[in-house]
Amino acid sequence: MTPLIILLTLLVLVVLLFLLTRSVRAGRLVVLRPLTSYEGLAGQVGRAIESGRQLHLTLGQASLVGPANPTSISAAAVLDHLAKDGCANGTPPLITVGEGTLLPLAQANVQHALAEAGRSGDFDLSLTQFIAHDTDPFAYGAGVAAVLQQQRVASNIMVGRFGPELALMVEAANRQAIDQVVGTDDPTALAVATAATDNVLIGEELFATSAYLEGSASQVASLQLQDILRWIVVLFILGAAVYQLV
Repeated sequence: MTPLIILLTLLVLVVLLFLLTRSVRAGRLVVLRPLTSYEGLAGQVGRAIESGRQLHLTLGQASLVGPANPTSISAAAVLDHLAKDGCANGTPPLITVGEGTLLPLAQANVQHALAEAGRSGDFDLSLTQFIAHDTDPFAYGAGVAAVLQQQRVASNIMVGRFGPELALMVEAANRQAIDQVVGTDDPTALAVATAATDNVLIGEELFATSAYLEGSASQVASLQLQDILRWIVVLFILGAAVYQLV
């Protein structure tokens, strides 16, 4: 009986997602919950261009083949958006990573963004830097802090899996008076980030990156479906509580 219920539930969800996607493509206006951190991301490339400095983006230490890969995939969506915007305006971002599988991902994203902008010849390996292995998080934090202090950085975007080493990075950025946006799913890193900046993407907000930055119909529809499921769960819990009281 249980497999049948699971199958029916999945079928309903697929149908709902299809209908919502079709509705968005038909032109129905969808208003997503405003998030100040995404609004902050939108202006980072412009600030870098105006100041003549680089945008710095670091992707954390979550492997693409490990259990935390959704975090790095969401971080890659931020990289893709900022790289396209920056390369189109002649200001490719400076990217640092703290895990081996993230380096070729970062290089491929920058190369693709430069190719789309007609600037393939501008690719430089120094735009993507491997800082330290994920087994040594504080070496990674110190390495990123050194980049922030030594390079001409206009804005500091940190999205991905971090831990307490995030404190080294945010402190280095604060000392240089650099604007920051932090997005992660780690509670310790979130506590550090919240104390350092108002622009924090907390947990699921990071995973919704693609829908907010790109806004494709399927991505927006998936967010709507998640909201529907949340309301169903809330109503179920309230109904169960009322039933117990009665």
